[in-house]
Amino acid sequence: MNLESKKIVITGASSGIGKEILSLLLSEGALVVVGDLNPEIIPDHPNLRKFKIDVSKTADMDKLLEESIEILDKIDVFIANAGFAYYEKIQKEDWSRIKNIFSVNVFSPIYTIQKLIHLQPKGVHIFITASGMALLPLPGYALYSATKSAVHSFAEAFRYEMNKNFKLTVVYPIATKTKFFEQAGGSVPVPWPAQEPSLVAKKIVKAILRPRKSVHPSFRFKTLLVLNRFFPFLFPIYRLWQNILFQKWQKRKES
Repeated sequence: MNLESKKIVITGASSGIGKEILSLLLSEGALVVVGDLNPEIIPDHPNLRKFKIDVSKTADMDKLLEESIEILDKIDVFIANAGFAYYEKIQKEDWSRIKNIFSVNVFSPIYTIQKLIHLQPKGVHIFITASGMALLPLPGYALYSATKSAVHSFAEAFRYEMNKNFKLTVVYPIATKTKFFEQAGGSVPVPWPAQEPSLVAKKIVKAILRPRKSVHPSFRFKTLLVLNRFFPFLFPIYRLWQNILFQKWQKRKES
């Protein structure tokens, strides 16, 4: 890998996949700006600048992008990694809860693309961390799956609209062994198969050097996607299994 002096901005890098990506970027000599809710827990580094931001706020994203360009002179790669999930049974109306998750997982990365088109008309490589649930929605993750499906569909269409000097890569991690499931809800069952965040980070960094439209870190899941085309009963059976786990989780929560 050769990322020396590559100018990269990433959101959500204090834990999980983002933390692993940041570690790899810095070890390879990249110049990095991070936007995070908790930048104080990220260790300092000579090649690193940190900003405390909330990606769901337009002013914060404007600040991150504009100041990153001022610091780095330009942005070679932007990694929209920040995101979160709810694991829950939707039972009552809650506009703010819907808006909250869509603001972080959907509005923010799409707005970032719009802003960078304006700020850097000569081009930039943009990564968006989606999820395997964009392609295989699961019970308990109805809202989360919807946000990731929205990002997936946006990217599929937008690639035809964007200028040739822009690159857009969507990443589809499966269940990753991070604090993600703790944050989604207490004692949340982890879907099978699961992977290490370091694997996802390595695949993303590799795609910086060799750009591609999509990154599927899990070979197993990619194989299942192919198999489901020929045996379309596979995913419904998997959803039924996940629904059993979801119902058991719901009963434990209510007891």
